[in-house]
Amino acid sequence: MRQRLVAVLALLHLGFVVASVSIDFRGLPSGLPRQGAYTYCNLSGTFRDYTFFAPGVASALKTGFLVEDSAGGAPTMVVFGSESREVSFRYGSLMRSGMNDERGRDLFAQSWAALILGNDPGAANVTVMVERMIVPSMDEYRRGQRPQWAAVYAGKFDRRPGAPAAPP
Repeated sequence: MRQRLVAVLALLHLGFVVASVSIDFRGLPSGLPRQGAYTYCNLSGTFRDYTFFAPGVASALKTGFLVEDSAGGAPTMVVFGSESREVSFRYGSLMRSGMNDERGRDLFAQSWAALILGNDPGAANVTVMVERMIVPSMDEYRRGQRPQWAAVYAGKFDRRPGAPAAPP
């Protein structure tokens, strides 16, 4: 009985992976069905990163944070990354999920900027920059189009006067 239950759950999960590649969940009715689908995608790792199986190739996303210090020194670039491939994958997933919802982009970017500013007491402001790799279809590629990075988001966030830095 237990093996059957595990097999059914595995088949349901694989069916969900196929559905997440094949359809756009934004077409689901708002509320519980859509939120449930998005929540399962995020918890299970099926958040449309499997689209390399589908005709629409998943676009890569890169995020950078340009930090300017209050002393007027040269700005520094901060990029979330790790030597662990899995941790870097999760950072990328977090950035993608934040940028997929156009209405929430500013909130996510403000949150990320607050993290950077809170951990660098000398930082005066941070500019959040996000680019997406636009991959042409095979037909477009044959006609000469090549993959290219396109700006998705840019926002500058200043430290609020009197805002405390993160504790040591």
